[in-house]
Amino acid sequence: MPISRSDASELNRLTLLAMVSAGLLIGCQVAAKAARDGLFLSRFPITDLPSVVAAAAVLSILLGLLFSKLLTRYSPARVVPFAVLLSSLLHIGEYFALDFDRSSVVTFTYLHIVGFGAILLSGFWSVANEAFDPREAKIRFGRIAGAGTGGGILGGVLAERTVYLFNTESILLLLAGLQLIAFPLLMIMRGHSQASAGSAAKDPGFTAARAAFARAPFLISLAVLVLLGTTSAALLDYLFKSGAAQTFAKGPELTRYFAIFYTGAQMLTFLVQSILTPIALNKLGLGRTVMTLGLAIIGGAGAALAVPAFGMAASVRALELILRGSFFRSGYELFFTPIPPADKRAVKTVIDVGCDRFGDAVGAGVLQLLLLMGPMYARVEILLVTIGLAAISVWITKRMDRAYVQVLERGLLNRAIELDLDDVHDSTTMSAVMATTSLQTVSPPPAPKPVLPAPQLAADPVLSQLFRLRSADVSQVRTALDSVDATEALFTAQIIRLLAWDEVAALARVALMKAGSGITGQLADVMLDEHQDFAVRRRIPRILARCASQRAFDSLFEAQADPRFELRFQASRALDYLHQSHPILEVRERDVLSLVSKELSVSKPIWEGRKLLDNRDASDSGFTFLDDVLRDRANQSLEHVFSLLSLVLPREPLKVAFRALHSEDRQLSGLGFEYLASTLPEAVFKQLTQLLESAPVSAQRTQQEILDHLMLESGNSLLLEIKKKAADALSPDAMQSTTRPE
Repeated sequence: MPISRSDASELNRLTLLAMVSAGLLIGCQVAAKAARDGLFLSRFPITDLPSVVAAAAVLSILLGLLFSKLLTRYSPARVVPFAVLLSSLLHIGEYFALDFDRSSVVTFTYLHIVGFGAILLSGFWSVANEAFDPREAKIRFGRIAGAGTGGGILGGVLAERTVYLFNTESILLLLAGLQLIAFPLLMIMRGHSQASAGSAAKDPGFTAARAAFARAPFLISLAVLVLLGTTSAALLDYLFKSGAAQTFAKGPELTRYFAIFYTGAQMLTFLVQSILTPIALNKLGLGRTVMTLGLAIIGGAGAALAVPAFGMAASVRALELILRGSFFRSGYELFFTPIPPADKRAVKTVIDVGCDRFGDAVGAGVLQLLLLMGPMYARVEILLVTIGLAAISVWITKRMDRAYVQVLERGLLNRAIELDLDDVHDSTTMSAVMATTSLQTVSPPPAPKPVLPAPQLAADPVLSQLFRLRSADVSQVRTALDSVDATEALFTAQIIRLLAWDEVAALARVALMKAGSGITGQLADVMLDEHQDFAVRRRIPRILARCASQRAFDSLFEAQADPRFELRFQASRALDYLHQSHPILEVRERDVLSLVSKELSVSKPIWEGRKLLDNRDASDSGFTFLDDVLRDRANQSLEHVFSLLSLVLPREPLKVAFRALHSEDRQLSGLGFEYLASTLPEAVFKQLTQLLESAPVSAQRTQQEILDHLMLESGNSLLLEIKKKAADALSPDAMQSTTRPE
């Protein structure tokens, strides 16, 4: 079964296995590209390339369908290790068969590398997805992907060194060796798979894919975009390889060049992905980030028309590879954000494998047609067609943002999908989520009406109460909640469900509070279950805050691992409330500081953009607000962090520092930072100052001296400042200015 965060040592061991496996497989993929191109172009003329590309594309699609069937029947953990072993044995056989019929073996090797390449990598990620639980996968997959990138760079270097020290054919043994090492690692990983033979879902087939495309038509545009992009890549690849074949001597020199080229492209892709892609997504949004690939191809192909040199063709091909692996790939994956998991499974393979490989086949067909109609290399014609395809891609991309936002907003409003702003990395999605959140706050969608039980069952007193609780009539539900015994098992589950119904949520909360600690377990189970209605889950912490038990405290602490910010926020407020009223409850400082550090590790736009779906009830300020003075003026991310810190630090000085950080008085805010610098661990304090873009005032004073000065300076002056701001915000002029259209 999958590893969870409770098995720390086993989890670290599994992560290391996955990292090494990813490095080996991606390193093998980069080295295989050099072997594929070097062997083929050393044996055949460049004009034979379109034919083998088309054949490889068809083979890849067929193998993808077969592989999908095998994964469905036997599970990835059973199939993938032996597919890797089979590929390794084929490479060994190819190496020894080259002396007998070189032309046939080189062609077979090309088909083998193209046909198996994407399948093995896709299979590896399927194994990894089943070895980790979803929460840990979100944390660990970044490290695994990083190790894969490092492995790709190392694979390219090993390929170049192998050709230099031995010969081109020896790369086949290198590929076999890398895959043989990966085989036992994948066999160990299979022991942690959550799926067994026959447990996988049935192949959704084209019917499910067609339905998914109908529900989100912009996915059709995305599929066409992938097809056009792959077709353009095939055309540019032909120009690049034809130039390389003319520039370098056939054999080891040509293969070494390909190894160096692909390794360099891999390194630059990693740098662009790490440094520039997050900036592009944040500043440009999804559509324009994806559009950069088409614009770059248009510009690069135009430059290649003006400068007919091999170096220019190689540069355009490298630029295409880098942007496809960074800007385009990141934006492409994020376009699937509003798609439900079932629909995503149905369409993603169709787009990833089908459209990608079909694009290769279309590109090969276009090349074959141009070569038959024109000169031997048809350089000008190929570049003009490439520019035309890229222009169509740009036109399609310009239309996709609006369609994507419409699907995303519809999913958020009807709660078909739920997103935490922590998981949003692009400005397009961030804007849609923030706008939709505002709509939900102003006019929340009506809750689903409870199903009415049969009238004849109401004769039984218990069923009569249950009948009223499940009624669609608000007055009947309210009457039942006034008198119901929430400790009755039949009633408890139904009352918890009523927390999602805004009209009766307050009465349901009161009824559950009366039940006391006897229903703590039921409340905790629903709160921690990510499959339950989020409207219910986020309202449970306020009830658990009144359950004075270690069990309630521990469940609220466990909720801090939830991906949704609002649940973490409400749980931290409940923890603070419980800790105030029952300071004997056990809490470990190390665990709290670890949570604080994790909350501070987000980007500044996410830190400042977090909003709550539920309005806070000012009548219960002892629970609702960390500081009743600041109320809704407080930064919610900062309030969440300080609620956690209040579990391990003196609460009143912490509140004063919290107020000081919201002051525009530089002396006051400086004192707040100075106090925190003397209280928090250095690493945590550094994270906080980076997010708030401030630094403490330097002074050589003891913590008590700093605290005394802070308490003195931040008393009435800070309260007056805050009250003045609140009064200004409520003045008629201010209210008129906020409603004036821009």
